Parts: sequence; C-alpha cells; structure tokens
Amino acid sequence: MGFAAALARQLAMPSGVTGALCGAAMDLANRAPLRMAVDLLAPVAGETVLDAGCGTGAASEAMLRRADCRIVAIDQSDTMVRRVRSRLAKASKGRAVAVYQAALEALPCAPASIDAALALNILYFCGPDGAMIRAIRQALRPGGRLVAYVTDRDSMQRWSFTREGLHRLYDEGELRAALIDGGFAPARITIEERAVAPGITGLFALAYAD
Repeated sequence: MGFAAALARQLAMPSGVTGALCGAAMDLANRAPLRMAVDLLAPVAGETVLDAGCGTGAASEAMLRRADCRIVAIDQSDTMVRRVRSRLAKASKGRAVAVYQAALEALPCAPASIDAALALNILYFCGPDGAMIRAIRQALRPGGRLVAYVTDRDSMQRWSFTREGLHRLYDEGELRAALIDGGFAPARITIEERAVAPGITGLFALAYAD
C-alpha cells in the first residue's frame, strides 16, 4: 500500500500508533479551522453540545474551556475514543462529558436532545445517502444548530490522499446540497469561505434545525 492510500485510510479510521500520530498531526494542522468553527458555534453554559467525529477531543476541550456546557463526543475509532477519554478526563474538571464509540449514522443520542453540534473535518466520510448528516439533524432540538467545517474542493484535490476514493470533496454548492439532503431547510443554511492557511480555503456551514 502506498503512502497516500495508507494516509487516506488512517484519516478515515485512525488505528494503532500510526493513527494516534496522525491524530496529533491533524490537531496541529487544524488549529485555525478548529478555532474558527468553535467561535462560530459559540457554545454557552448549560447547553448539550455534540462533537461529531471528535477525533482526539481537541474541539471538545476547546468548547469546555469556552463554556460550562455538557459534551457528547462520538467517534468510531477505538484509538481516538481512548485518546479523547483520557484528554477530557483532565479537561472536564467535573463537568458532564460522555464519550461514545459509534458510527455517526447511528448516534447514541435521543432525538431532539442536542442544543448544538460540531462536525469538524468529518463530512468527507458522509455517504451519498446523507445518513450521517440526517442523524445529526435528528439529534438537534428545534432551533438547535450545526457548524460543519470542510476544506474546499479546490484546495483538497491537490492532496494525493484525496484521490484514493475515501474522501468526499465539496465546493460551497455541494456542501449546501448535502445539508439539504440531510434535512436542513435551505433558508436555514449559511456557508462562508475563509482562508485557513496560505493557499487553503475552508468552508464553514451554519445550519439551524426547524
């Protein structure tokens, strides 16, 4: 297996020591979009916030620093779940944190139980049926919000690992269509392009549940 294929597989499902190292590297690479996405989500005290595809838990930790909220962190990778449990045990300081190993298409959340959801660099793995987005939408209470971040197609397609067929790429129109397919009303979706690094553009979507 070549390097690009191996990297694509680890990004899709981190495992073992290589997966842990990949997660740490992604934390460094994603510092800017993580900060921007958490700012856009703006969690507040008392909210229940879903970190969908939580990875190492960097975003969950950032949200706990920002507000006295309850975190529900979910990832399907056993390697990432072990990392996030360790990380949030230190960061939570007694606040309510729940960490689950599960596929996002089968969220262990009751319908309308989530105030806000963050999907950072995870919609690349949303299938054409939109089940991942639909599950997040169903978990949101009426008026609840989703912030989703993906790197724009034009930036990502320059990276060889994205040509292995494991990543779904988006431009603004494709991201909007995916959110609509997942159950969000068109009028309740806004998408903004922002530079997240030299030569790299990110797409930040804010969508509200009806």
